Amino acid sequence: MKKTTPEYTTVDLSRWARKEHFEAFQTFAQCTFSQTVQLDITALLKHIKAVGWKIYPTLIFLIAKIVNKHTEFRMAIKDNELVIWNDIHPCYTIFHDETETFSSLWSHYDGNIHHFLDIYSEDVARYGNNLSYLPKEESRENVFFVSANPWVSFTGFNINIANMQNFFAPMFTIGKYYQQGEKVLLPLAVQVHHAVCDGFHVSRLINELQTMCDDLLRHSGEPEA
Repeated sequence: MKKTTPEYTTVDLSRWARKEHFEAFQTFAQCTFSQTVQLDITALLKHIKAVGWKIYPTLIFLIAKIVNKHTEFRMAIKDNELVIWNDIHPCYTIFHDETETFSSLWSHYDGNIHHFLDIYSEDVARYGNNLSYLPKEESRENVFFVSANPWVSFTGFNINIANMQNFFAPMFTIGKYYQQGEKVLLPLAVQVHHAVCDGFHVSRLINELQTMCDDLLRHSGEPEA
């Protein structure tokens, strides 16, 4: 399997405002935390149905756009140093009905929704029938994780990581969306490492994601007709 070495910037811990928080959550208070929200996708569904897009890759793109906007979601340990990836790409799950297993597949993200949806479609077409856990020949260090659980709605979701040290990539879990009155709501769980993220950062991400769902045309970079 080929491995691409991504570009990054090293964090100067002595000048970082979160130095003490980072050290605390890397040692005696080591932990991740998760937050689950019900995302209002009413306007988003209306838009993507009009243009013929699919909900899963569209949500992956929107999450990737926000993750790449904020440094706290692009952090990692590289050669025993804390670094910030220049960019980060989504690694997402594809379910196989015949074996009731899934594969983990990543697609390149460049900030353009049309490019991403095309690349996603190409990757799924090429690797979607490969039952391997990691079917793609090339691997990347600079990824974050998205999984789909479209069979059930939920109000809480937590991933229990056996060894969480230095595992800073954010993880997103998407549930089954449902109708509530005139709104369509979708469960979204966000899990991060407390060494690099606080509740403020996750809340900002969720609020920005909701804003993008409310007006995809304006906030995704997609040109208006």
